[in-house]
Amino acid sequence: MNTIKKGVCIAASAFLGLLFNASAVADTLLFPVIAVNTPNVITVVSVINDSPGAPRLRYIYRAKDTTVAGSPNIGGTCDSVTFTRNTADKDLVSFDASGTLNSGDALFGDTDVYGGGFDLGATDPKRAYLLVTHANNAGTRVNVGNLAALTGEAIVMDIATGAAWGMRGINDLSREDYEFRNYPAGGGVYSALPNLTTSKRFTFFPPTDWTTRFFVTPIGAAMDSANLASIVSLSLAPVYDRSSTAYPLPLINPTVTCTGAVDLTALLDAATAAALETSGGWATLATAGAPTIIYKLEYILDDPSLGGTNNNGYLFSGLGAR
Repeated sequence: MNTIKKGVCIAASAFLGLLFNASAVADTLLFPVIAVNTPNVITVVSVINDSPGAPRLRYIYRAKDTTVAGSPNIGGTCDSVTFTRNTADKDLVSFDASGTLNSGDALFGDTDVYGGGFDLGATDPKRAYLLVTHANNAGTRVNVGNLAALTGEAIVMDIATGAAWGMRGINDLSREDYEFRNYPAGGGVYSALPNLTTSKRFTFFPPTDWTTRFFVTPIGAAMDSANLASIVSLSLAPVYDRSSTAYPLPLINPTVTCTGAVDLTALLDAATAAALETSGGWATLATAGAPTIIYKLEYILDDPSLGGTNNNGYLFSGLGAR
């Protein structure tokens, strides 16, 4: 094993422990954020199958290039990478979607015969989401009559800088197929906007030092093939600094197709960004279009005055107060 692989494996073993403090259950799981940039950025996924009702699991990555012509690929559509692998009742499999760890095969000494690897097969940086569901021997998705048959967790790791953040697999508790519908529309997804509110307030640190980024994945019907779209913006209310000064914004409302990452600075006009760059402040993020799962990430890289490299990520669109 080369030096990079050794370092990556050590980091994975250390960080993976962060995963096991939370879980989610479903019959079709959605991992809303998969980020890969071999060998620096990896996503380690873990799936538990708690059903004897199907001999295989079907994995569907919906993926696109992270950037296009040097700019973030926010509006581009996704392509599918699909395969099936063996499973068993009570089985746990963990794998690296980037293929950096163990070439995409099952991790941590797993000796089960799965019939192949689990990685996206990407050589360029990609953003994606991942669906995992039950299948028969022909690879066709099947219902097992259990809405709590799969559990999933994942962690995104920047191996180059030593940063990591995690998430839980998300499900629609009202159905087993590829449709994910939020609960105000009669579905069983409780972690998408709109929920109790159509928007949420958030704080941000000084943009000159910190990056604030929103990972956005629209949800709805046919997520195995559709390119759903959602609009994000700060246009519902002004942005405020730490002294209660309001900065009204022009309408900046990018459309995120399939999945994407939007930096806070892309939602601010130049004057507001300049006024807040050394202080930070607070704002209100709103969405329109398809219901949307959003994670907020904030990080600094290699800044000794702020402790080196630090990051924090959490589910922004979950139930809770504005």
